[in-house]
Amino acid sequence: MDSKISSENVSQLERDISDLFASGVDAAHFASKLLLDIPVLVSVMDGDGKVLFASAYHNELSGVPDSLSEIKTEKDLFPAFVNKRFLPSLSQSVINDDLATWEFSAPLKNGSVCVYSVRHQILAAESSKKTFILSIGIDVTGISEINSAALQDHKSQLNYLSFHDPLTGLANRSLFYDRVNKSLSRSRRNTSNLSLLLVDLDRFKNINDSLGRDAGDYYLKQAALRLAETVRDTDTVARLSGDEFVIVLENVAQASDITGICQKILDSISQPLSVMGHEISSTASIGVSLYPRDGDSIDQLLKHADLAMSRAKHLGKNRTEFYVKAMTENAVNYLLLENDLRRAIDNDELCLHYQPQIDLQSGRIAGVEALVRWEHPDRGLIPPAEFIPLAEETGLIQPLGNWVLKTACMHFQSWLVKGFNFGKVAVNLSPRQFRQDNFDAIIVDTLEEAALAPEYLELEITESSVMENAAETIELLNVFAKMGLSLAIDDFGTGYSSLAYLKRFPINKLKIDRSFINDIDVDEADSAIAKSIIDLAHNMSLQVVAEGVERPTQSRWLNEKGCDHVQGFYYARPMTEEKLLELVEDSARVIVCDGRIRLLSSS
Repeated sequence: MDSKISSENVSQLERDISDLFASGVDAAHFASKLLLDIPVLVSVMDGDGKVLFASAYHNELSGVPDSLSEIKTEKDLFPAFVNKRFLPSLSQSVINDDLATWEFSAPLKNGSVCVYSVRHQILAAESSKKTFILSIGIDVTGISEINSAALQDHKSQLNYLSFHDPLTGLANRSLFYDRVNKSLSRSRRNTSNLSLLLVDLDRFKNINDSLGRDAGDYYLKQAALRLAETVRDTDTVARLSGDEFVIVLENVAQASDITGICQKILDSISQPLSVMGHEISSTASIGVSLYPRDGDSIDQLLKHADLAMSRAKHLGKNRTEFYVKAMTENAVNYLLLENDLRRAIDNDELCLHYQPQIDLQSGRIAGVEALVRWEHPDRGLIPPAEFIPLAEETGLIQPLGNWVLKTACMHFQSWLVKGFNFGKVAVNLSPRQFRQDNFDAIIVDTLEEAALAPEYLELEITESSVMENAAETIELLNVFAKMGLSLAIDDFGTGYSSLAYLKRFPINKLKIDRSFINDIDVDEADSAIAKSIIDLAHNMSLQVVAEGVERPTQSRWLNEKGCDHVQGFYYARPMTEEKLLELVEDSARVIVCDGRIRLLSSS
């Protein structure tokens, strides 16, 4: 085995390890993924000094046991190293400094001594918020014997890698903290201002998922270059993690100047870029915090810039937001609401409302859509627009969505027993719910538990969800179709459906998004789009449902153009199960008032 490895190899190895830990893998999975055929000492410890992983070459060189169960602490990790006196403080020194580079002398089995330069640094697993210590060591014995200049160059490269991101060459977290601490000290002495810009690329995950990691890496490098070119040479640009960058500006006092710099960044990032034969146009969201107004430490400024950046994302992306105190208050409320939502399912605080879908030809109810509502014990009825995004972000959407699915099926079966047949019950699926493991088994179990026949259940999937991974989607939808379920694409017209894929989806309905219905009776563009969707659906033997019908002129237009079903406030607002049954009982299911079909309450 060759005893030398280049700094480029170390850089790539560090990236691989960082990516694995950022994804939250456990130590066993990590060990199975990292197959080292290169002569490198690699070990990983947690923040308490417990060894989680040691490479095979490390074990061979140092004489540590092959089984991790026999390696308890960092003292056990380097039993054959000469300068063991440094080891008891390794964990704490790395955590305090975020970085340490030492040299160790290790006796080999043949009696000779090998000199290793070892770099230790912090790794953060973003998904679990845990901290690890990564150690990578390189044999420098031969280099020192042959050429001391080469040794110094090697050490310089190792030192460079310790303070710079190996992919983009920008400052890494260690160098960023060092520079900001110095900038804050200068600002305190000179009573000057300092601005921290947190830049996050919008929808970067789509590039990685669709074009692969190499394309994603190339795009990150280009984004880093654009950021560096946009600001002054004296400003610090660092890559914190993934697609998140941070920029520190000194002596930029005017908000208008900061806004101008941020706009230059947004304009630069949004310029199209050719990646592996594909032209990509992306955007960025920027959050800004200011010293001393928004904090007097790095952690405070980062936290507040992150809140501002999150608001920029929430408001539509491709924009800049400055931190304001209310964001912290909202973040606290958000956290409290998340805790309440976790308990809401178990505490029976959720309920379903149902909105009828009307068949324009017969005037009868063709189906009902199940819509979740949250009756908070202290805050009253919380709108879905407030807690559904929270559920999506926290992963609670899966248990919440499964509850909706089960409850809707239970209700519909009870209605059938009472003699009420509303055709179908439509249940919306979130992207995360749709992609969860064994979702087809969940559907089967739910139907069996409710004793509901599959033909009464309709699953609504957004257009963006079905196109996220079209090949897998087709496979899963075919499973649902074979079960006998009805399938509808929701919010049609807002995504990027490929007609080549659309014809392969075993769907039954297209639901025209309400954004095209709002002005369908007054706007030529909206009416042309809606008419095209209706014609497209009918040519593919699909039914069409129009959402958000609120005016009689909209209803008449849709009827004239041959739309099959309509849904909206003009006919009925979402209502409780009890109100729905009362309505149908009193109106004999169909009411014609003033020449138009309409559902009326018994009052």
